[in-house]
Amino acid sequence: MKLRRVPSFFFVCALAALAGSASLEAQSPDPRPADVATPQAIVDATYAAVSRAPGNAYDWDRFRSLFLPAARLIPNLEQTGGELRVLTVEEFIAWVDPLTRVGGPDDRGWAETGIASRIDRYGDVAQVFSTYQKQYGDAAEDLGRGINSFQLIWNAGRWWIVGIAWDEETSGIAIPAEYLP
Repeated sequence: MKLRRVPSFFFVCALAALAGSASLEAQSPDPRPADVATPQAIVDATYAAVSRAPGNAYDWDRFRSLFLPAARLIPNLEQTGGELRVLTVEEFIAWVDPLTRVGGPDDRGWAETGIASRIDRYGDVAQVFSTYQKQYGDAAEDLGRGINSFQLIWNAGRWWIVGIAWDEETSGIAIPAEYLP
């Protein structure tokens, strides 16, 4: 009797896993295939989605398409006034959007650009330490640098962002040489 139940249990688990995989795809906008083809491509697509020229909005649909529905984003403590915040993709968008004054007199756009990446991959998981610089979209002046730690998973024929945590360079903590170009 037990032998019959064990295969049934595994069959139900397999069906649940397949259903979960299908729901991942159904909950996210369709990505650009090139955006999710490699760990580096999904990192580059993230920077492209959160960068904008003056007068243009962020590409939030592209941004959403890169993440698992349950993904989390964890800003550095300086950006949150010392409060540890763990945000969903929608909470991140709601946090950033009010800072955007698209088309207003002080709309300078925004650019976040990856300048170096260190990718560690094992099977269907990858971790990318991506060093970035940030600046207004209308100026070459560098506003600072930091490191985004991307956690990625390969599922349903594409890479997904599971989470991103980041910290920024300060006078007290410089980016180590191994994370610079």
